[in-house]
Amino acid sequence: MAKNELTKEQLGASYRIATVRLHELITEFFEELFDENGDPREDSGNVANMVAGIRVMMDQELDLVKEASFEHSEANHDAKSKQETIFVLDGKGSRSTL
Repeated sequence: MAKNELTKEQLGASYRIATVRLHELITEFFEELFDENGDPREDSGNVANMVAGIRVMMDQELDLVKEASFEHSEANHDAKSKQETIFVLDGKGSRSTL
């Protein structure tokens, strides 16, 4: 079976789709942290459930980004190509390598 190649444009579209969804999710989450009067929700159990739910949904969108990146890389780089360094945020907005 032939690989389904992901073009650069499709890769960018996958990134856009996932990040727009992440933005919408976090905006909705923020709004749900407050009641109809604008007061912050004080029910810690409910808030904890909301946090658990948003984590699952955000992980799905982040997985879309990761999988699209892997798919594009596999389709466009041969097996002998040098493995790229993996970057992660170090919590200060800058990147560090693993």
